[in-house]
Amino acid sequence: MKEFLNRFSLSLIILTYIGVVSVLYAHLQPLLVFFGLLCSLWRVLNFYGRLPLMPTLLLTLIAMVSSLVTILLVYQQGVFNVMLHLIMLGFSLKFLELKSIRDVHYFVNTGFVLVALFFIFNYSIVMAILGALLTLLLLAILLSIHGTSLASASFMKLLLKSSLVSLPLALVLFVVIPRFPVLWKMPLQKQAVTGLSDRVTPGQIAELSRSSELAFRASFSGEPVSESERYWRVMTLDDFDGQTWSQSHSKKAQEQQAKKGQGVRFKLSAWKNSYDLIVEPHYNYWVPALDYADPSLGRVSLNDYALRNITPVVKRELFNVNLFQQIKARQLTKTERKQLLSVPTQGNLKTQRWIAAKLKLGLDKQQILKQLLINFSTENFRYTLKPPPLGIDQVDDFLFSTQAGFCVHYASSYLYVARRLGVPARMVTGYLGGEWQAEDKFISIRQYDAHAWVEIWKGERWIRVDPTAYVAPERVEFGLEQGLSNSDEFLADEYLSLQKWRNIKLLNQLRTRLAQLDYLWATWVINYDNQKQLRLMQSWFGKFQWLNLLYAVLMMMFLVFIIIVLLIFKPWVRRKLSAQDKLYLRLQRYYAKRGLLRGKGQTVTEFCKEASSQSKLPATQFENFACKYNSLKYDVDLSASKRKKQLKQLHFICKQLLNG
Repeated sequence: MKEFLNRFSLSLIILTYIGVVSVLYAHLQPLLVFFGLLCSLWRVLNFYGRLPLMPTLLLTLIAMVSSLVTILLVYQQGVFNVMLHLIMLGFSLKFLELKSIRDVHYFVNTGFVLVALFFIFNYSIVMAILGALLTLLLLAILLSIHGTSLASASFMKLLLKSSLVSLPLALVLFVVIPRFPVLWKMPLQKQAVTGLSDRVTPGQIAELSRSSELAFRASFSGEPVSESERYWRVMTLDDFDGQTWSQSHSKKAQEQQAKKGQGVRFKLSAWKNSYDLIVEPHYNYWVPALDYADPSLGRVSLNDYALRNITPVVKRELFNVNLFQQIKARQLTKTERKQLLSVPTQGNLKTQRWIAAKLKLGLDKQQILKQLLINFSTENFRYTLKPPPLGIDQVDDFLFSTQAGFCVHYASSYLYVARRLGVPARMVTGYLGGEWQAEDKFISIRQYDAHAWVEIWKGERWIRVDPTAYVAPERVEFGLEQGLSNSDEFLADEYLSLQKWRNIKLLNQLRTRLAQLDYLWATWVINYDNQKQLRLMQSWFGKFQWLNLLYAVLMMMFLVFIIIVLLIFKPWVRRKLSAQDKLYLRLQRYYAKRGLLRGKGQTVTEFCKEASSQSKLPATQFENFACKYNSLKYDVDLSASKRKKQLKQLHFICKQLLNG
């Protein structure tokens, strides 16, 4: 079969395939990616005549077997992931039957579907630009097979022009089309891609704090809370097995109830502030919140004041939270008190002897806990992201040997001592602080702001105690980098992160501008919902009633449509004839007066042959005219000097034909 693709079109197809696979690679099975690359390699070898066309029966067999294998590989990941892999498989298999322009159309349309799926997983402005580039590549494939005669400059001009012309209509549709809920369940991961876990061991949050990835952003309606009060609560850990802090069975049961929309109602008073959260996707149900937050529609509170969404956060999501100053605390039940006092009976003998010695000196529970905090600030304890490993008796090793650790080390040790003393206590994990963007008035909280602190039951209410504030007060006041005993540990593995090099003025300005742009993108594009749409329309057409508002929206869409049609067809622009066409038109008019009319679809060669039969001039002159005309009209490789020379010759021949 004759090859219908040229090298440029095939290169665009393979480049687009590699681009689509690259952006979706994290969600695809590596085996499928490898299979797709083999399919593309086969098509390249077929293009150069190294491999024959694949028989239809063999192609059908490969498609059936590969589909079955794909389903077996990913069926446990849910219907959505099965669908994604099957579409990607079809995208890859198309290389094996890329035999006609129709097959290219199928390939391009499948690519558009995969780009749409890419936007389900990615929401940043950088990813949007990447998706737009992939869309341009898909359009370029279509243009390359339907505009083979276009020069490279004309090709790019037409590609960009056809893309830019559609932007006004796209913007209007984005603004005015109502937002509908998704028609399918979003895919869930088995665990969060980034973020906090419901199980914490000393050093685990230290690993998370090596990442500069964005966790969420917050903007306040009033003045933001002070830096030392920005404790963003995520979850409470109340069970300890000597190595790991985790959630007890009762806490896990509350988490399950929260997924059903069942939570705890608290009596809140003294409204303090409200803030908007834009939370990055973490595939969990938690919503970071300051004390004390009021759950609005679609969210519930747990009995530890944490907030939960009734659906997992699988995209950049906007939450509005009301903040109060006071809350009516509930009393602890006997079961809760028992859980909040439980510690392993064995191990950490040095710590137990230290507690016994303090009690023997006549110190009470609170004095001993205060003494422990003083030791953190006066002895050789240091705050580090690279603590030495601990043995089986973690608390003993940390308090009396290594004396180096991260927030979980200090919180865990303090908690253990509190429970040994009979003081109900729990660990809270979340985020501390955040970077205040003064110009746009929002706070950026990143993964390196992850933190753990303690709450103890005192005076019939929960009191926050942050042991980190005693060993590294700079961490609480100014952030992680200032709190570390060795500043080189901050983002030590992220050499290309702008966060790491924010001390360089130029890079810091670039980082700040990108953060501002990303915040606006998340607020007005990703989270542009029906409420924002209504407010925007009311600000534009506030004096209109709803029916008039509908008419106004339809008129806007109609006007944009008319503008696009006018820009495409340009009825005010007269068709500009080339020099060779003007000469050919003069020749047609001359012979039309002598009864020879050019027929519909008749080529210049055919017309000149017919004209020569009615003329006394030599037929070679008519043949020369047709030859020169076709060369000027269709030879794209003709240089400017040759074009000028041939045009001069064509003008001379035309003059002879008209005078003859």
